[in-house]
Amino acid sequence: MGWGLLAALFISFLVFYTLFHMFRKIMPLMLHGILGIAAFWALNHFGILRVPIDLVTFLIAAFGGMLGVLSVILLAALGIPL
Repeated sequence: MGWGLLAALFISFLVFYTLFHMFRKIMPLMLHGILGIAAFWALNHFGILRVPIDLVTFLIAAFGGMLGVLSVILLAALGIPL
């Protein structure tokens, strides 16, 4: 085994480790965002409440979780635009 192969293995391990931890931190945000958009879609689809689905509501749902979703629903029910 040469030094080049060892360096390539080490660099590959570092890249894999970095990407793994980055995705591990991003996945909960994506999950909360998708669940929030699903909740907003269900409210709009069944005509319960008109909640705009855009980047702002997605980010509030992603960072706030269900509390963020409830706050957006409350603001929409009160007629306060985001």
